[in-house]
Amino acid sequence: MVTLDRISRIYSENRDTRPKYRRLYNVIAQCVESTAVGPGELIPSERELAEKLGISRVTIRKAFSQLFENGILDRKHGAGTFVSRRIEKSVSSVSSFSEDMAKNRLMPSSKVISVRHLQADAHLALIFGLASDGQVIEIQRVRLANGLAIAYEVVAVPEDVLPDPLSIGQSLYQDMAQVGLRPTSAVQRIRAANANKVQASMLDIHTNAAILHIERHGVIQSGRVVEYTNSYYRSDSYEFVTEVPV
Repeated sequence: MVTLDRISRIYSENRDTRPKYRRLYNVIAQCVESTAVGPGELIPSERELAEKLGISRVTIRKAFSQLFENGILDRKHGAGTFVSRRIEKSVSSVSSFSEDMAKNRLMPSSKVISVRHLQADAHLALIFGLASDGQVIEIQRVRLANGLAIAYEVVAVPEDVLPDPLSIGQSLYQDMAQVGLRPTSAVQRIRAANANKVQASMLDIHTNAAILHIERHGVIQSGRVVEYTNSYYRSDSYEFVTEVPV
């Protein structure tokens, strides 16, 4: 196992004189920070580490306990222990999911659940400035990073924004850019929430698990709103950051 060899090599080179559990904690944390072990990568089992490193499983459990507590590792019952997928997204700029994944060196993909033409209800008509019989396109999809479901999105756009919604690609923003209607700014509201049955099923988490609900209005240069999205993110995988001038 490549990951086991990496950890073993760095552990053997580490001259930390602190207790062995702390030495192992520092080695794994260093591997994660340097991306020698990447997000979502499987960590060797307690038995494998004990045999390779020559330390007790009690020591390994103690190191793992602190790694779990500090959000560096994540345990999935029946699957093993993995490097936590903490994906950073800036709220200071407008970027697509695919662009965010590229910045985090992850492979984005999407699973389209449905694409529908709908008559705008009063809420959407107000958002988009449509007549009472205005049409919108609703897209429901699950966004994945390296094959793991990260977000469930319900996107609504005016009909003219996507002339051929059945041919949407990996990035909706790229499709919108082709008709000159990619958002240049956005208003976002981020709330803590608990997953309902549908959201939990889409994200492969338990019902009532903590999630982040992001409501976004995407706006083009003229001030027209061209996108209304409700996204539901796994809170154990995503974090939002902002830059504040001082």
